[in-house]
Amino acid sequence: MEIQVHYDNLADRKIKVAGKEAQGLRMLHDDFDPNWKSGDEPHGTMTFTDVMPPPLPEPVRDFGAEIDNLKTRIEKLEKLEKVM
Repeated sequence: MEIQVHYDNLADRKIKVAGKEAQGLRMLHDDFDPNWKSGDEPHGTMTFTDVMPPPLPEPVRDFGAEIDNLKTRIEKLEKLEKVM
């Protein structure tokens, strides 16, 4: 579900963003009004949604590389042990 919220200035925007985030919504985008000009205080419409993005996939572990790394460390320790 998408919700659009209009704001008149930065203070109003800050309050409305905090309120929507407290409701568990996240902002999709923030568009300035068509009559906004550079140098004016920002005013526009924000779009919020309650749809959360899918979770990131679990990182894939390269067990073969980890085993090779451990074998290398063991070989180094064995060489060091022989030297001592």
